[in-house]
Amino acid sequence: MTATAKLYRRGQWSQDEDGTENVTDVWEVTTTSETDTITTVVTASGIPAKGASHPEKTSAIVVNRAAKQDDEVLTRWLLDISYSTKITTREDQPYASQRVKGGMRSSSIAVPAFYDSRGYPLVNTAGDLYEGLTRKVRTRTVNVTYNSTTIPTWLFQLADTINDAAVTILGESYPAGTCLLKDVEVPDEPERDPAGSLFYPVTYTIEINPMGWFILLPNKGANELIFQTRTGATAGWVDVTKATYDAKLPTTDRQVIKRPIQSAEQMQLAGDIWLDSNGQATKVPTLATTQLGTGTITAGDAALYLSTGSLSSSTHTGALVRIKGAGPKGHWLDARIKAVVSSTVATLERNAFTTISTAQPVWVSGVIVNQFVLEDLADWTSVPLPNNQP
Repeated sequence: MTATAKLYRRGQWSQDEDGTENVTDVWEVTTTSETDTITTVVTASGIPAKGASHPEKTSAIVVNRAAKQDDEVLTRWLLDISYSTKITTREDQPYASQRVKGGMRSSSIAVPAFYDSRGYPLVNTAGDLYEGLTRKVRTRTVNVTYNSTTIPTWLFQLADTINDAAVTILGESYPAGTCLLKDVEVPDEPERDPAGSLFYPVTYTIEINPMGWFILLPNKGANELIFQTRTGATAGWVDVTKATYDAKLPTTDRQVIKRPIQSAEQMQLAGDIWLDSNGQATKVPTLATTQLGTGTITAGDAALYLSTGSLSSSTHTGALVRIKGAGPKGHWLDARIKAVVSSTVATLERNAFTTISTAQPVWVSGVIVNQFVLEDLADWTSVPLPNNQP
């Protein structure tokens, strides 16, 4: 049993309000027998398969095929082949030709707050932190779906990890450390596509935090480090400054101990006390004048250059700074000063998102903070990411 096919006529063309183009071509199929099967008719050489592109409107693909046998000449069939430019659903295509999909929604997370929008520490006039306050950080949640021929056990190994390099999701690039993969789900039984092939529909979530998945915690505690030196092997230890400790030689005549923080009357203080970058108790500086000056920074770089103002290694190492316009989409950038290179240059704990070429305000809090990343960084090269290409 055989059948021959030829294009009978170009049928209809229409365009919907949303711009979708629809095309219908008519094909004529002639069979060798009046009792030939429908399968013989629709598989005749030349008949466009489902998902095939239109020869003229190449962005339109076959979405429907309908065959009708001639009432008088039973060896003659007419096939309506319908094309559309509308993106089809995953179920309308074989799994192998389906794209990775993902929809995005706005969300938020609550993080501990110990400074306000200007970088002022949330403390009273005695330097005590207002406990229990949080602030919202706006995030984005992407629910991803894609099909796999096997259960992707490697994807489970990447669950609860953060991207270690920039990735592109739905057409937008996100720097390293901003995307968290979680909630991977695969059914225990595969499904079958229209062509009869088995596949596993895989879903997972990517939580995007444009500010980065790290936490800043105040450098506070009930104990402090005490630097001590002695004049000889039999001499007693004496409390000294960090500078005196650093200069003391031989090193056997210096030591560091931990001691509960005490008042001037040598009474142990209750609660946690602010510590400086050397781990020693400190009073919170005046909160009224916290603008460090103005500065510039380049996107993707962690070097802050002051145009006005001055940096001090002893005061500003570990301090929280806020730089106007250097964050994502021109927002403020929150960062910890990792090192003071000079009086006008500092290395931050993180890179800027936006280039600031004209000096902008730089605020510094009066407290030292510590930066932590709780999730593992991982290589996401193999992770299917949605960009919703046709």
